Amino acid sequence: MIREWRFLRSLSVKHWRHILRNLSSAEINLMLVWLGLAIAASLFLASYDFWVLKAPAPDSGGSYSEAVVGEPHYLNPLLASSNEADRDLTTLIFSGLVKHNEQGEIVPDLAESYKVSNDGKTYEFILKPNLLWPDGEPFTSDDVVFTVNLIKDPKYQSPLKNNWQGVKAEKVDERKVVIRLPVEYTPFLENATVGILPKHLWSQVQPQNFLLTQLNIKPVGLGQYQVRKITKNAAGSIRSLELSPNPNYPEKANIQRLIVRFYENQEDVINAYRRRQIDGFALSSAREMDDLKPSLNLYRLKLPRYFAVFFNQDKSPALKEANVRQALAYAADRDGIVREILKSEAQTQYGPFPHGLLSIKEPDQKYEFNLEKAENVLEKNKWKRSEESGLREKKLSGDKNPSPLELTLTTTDWPELTQVASILKRDWEKIGVRVNLDVVPVAAVQSQIIRPREYQALLFGEVLGLNPDPFSFWHTTQRKDPGLNLALYSDKRVDGLLETARQNATADERVVKYERFQNILMDDAPAVFIYSPNYIYAVSNKVKGIAAEAVNTPSQRFENINKWYIETKRVRK
Repeated sequence: MIREWRFLRSLSVKHWRHILRNLSSAEINLMLVWLGLAIAASLFLASYDFWVLKAPAPDSGGSYSEAVVGEPHYLNPLLASSNEADRDLTTLIFSGLVKHNEQGEIVPDLAESYKVSNDGKTYEFILKPNLLWPDGEPFTSDDVVFTVNLIKDPKYQSPLKNNWQGVKAEKVDERKVVIRLPVEYTPFLENATVGILPKHLWSQVQPQNFLLTQLNIKPVGLGQYQVRKITKNAAGSIRSLELSPNPNYPEKANIQRLIVRFYENQEDVINAYRRRQIDGFALSSAREMDDLKPSLNLYRLKLPRYFAVFFNQDKSPALKEANVRQALAYAADRDGIVREILKSEAQTQYGPFPHGLLSIKEPDQKYEFNLEKAENVLEKNKWKRSEESGLREKKLSGDKNPSPLELTLTTTDWPELTQVASILKRDWEKIGVRVNLDVVPVAAVQSQIIRPREYQALLFGEVLGLNPDPFSFWHTTQRKDPGLNLALYSDKRVDGLLETARQNATADERVVKYERFQNILMDDAPAVFIYSPNYIYAVSNKVKGIAAEAVNTPSQRFENINKWYIETKRVRK
């Protein structure tokens, strides 16, 4: 057969003309039929091979651009926790011992495996072999021990320091490191997601230069991407970072060109989207969905956060009274807020745990919307309406004259929160409370309001974590900065429950302790819990492979970006 095929191929056009002239019409027609059948069979086999025997699979290539509100300052995982832009970028550029999968579960990352001792105090990590930093130096357990010690050292001013107090990291060999805790701490593996720094570079940086070194802007990490290009404006502010896949990461990313663009506010982000400058961004409000085009896919990620009004009783004599706080809780129309402001893209929140976490039940005391009940609570506690002003007033301790029931509600200039604050003001004024709104720029709220605790009532959000540990939000020791106890709450019973729930407690025991904790908390009403919103993430439909379902923080949407892809190829099934 091969000999015959070679013979046919050797025939020239002249030979074929001679052959065809000597064939009859019937013979030519028969030959054409056979030729047609051969071509059809070839096409069928090629199509069968392409469409049936092969399936589309991710391929390397493509470009993706995402918008982030803010500007990077410290591309350093030890310093990034207070800045969204920093958190997003360090998630892309650095890797920790472990990370989260698409379901929010902890899985190995730079570690090949890990195991936990029976007493829950010792964690043994085996590192993946043959990993190299971008400059060719090997990644070893020395880097892990160095990073942990850097976090713990107060001279380096890491915001993560409190999470690592008393923790000791020990090198066993080049690939084995042991981390010992002073007491059992169930959510510890969440801490182990922190990005690891290269010791051979950072050990040369003195503490006084830790915040100033160029390594904070030109980072060297073992994450999925590495910085390729930084673009600044005339004033020196970073406007975009271009990243490319890190060839040293164990699973190379598919998208070859990743651009993160920075904008001052969400309005600028929406305008950039309309000008087709970006392919993806996070929505700041459900109302933005109305303006999105069909070319975007919306991903609703479970994010364990809630928004609440936190009362600072030290700044308001009236708020020291539990009945006032309870009345304000009854007069908050959560359903109306979720419906009007959030377009039902949120769940009403009645306690300190977003719905579904650890299967914790809702608190016994829910403070459902009831203006009549709110008024009755105030009447019963001698807060009477003034005939002149219509405000409720009462003689407080040490006052000669009645004091009006008045408070200042502080929040950020994030449009969604200012709208929520306006509804709360409307409802609270219905029960005779004068409410003054204080709207602060997002960029200033941490330094000017939260850290010095300069507010009477603060409408703000907190992210709890998929494996919740509310210690830093409600324990007495966390009332001052850098603690996150925004209500400056203190109760010995609650302290004990929070301490034991994170130590020596099974999952079922933790649930019992947390349910007891939230019932005590809700009786005291140090805060009014309002809603838990969906995290809505809009991405061009050219991008495939996004499968995240739950994240602890928005930046974790990037933890599995190596599985995203734009280009495809067909491979054998």
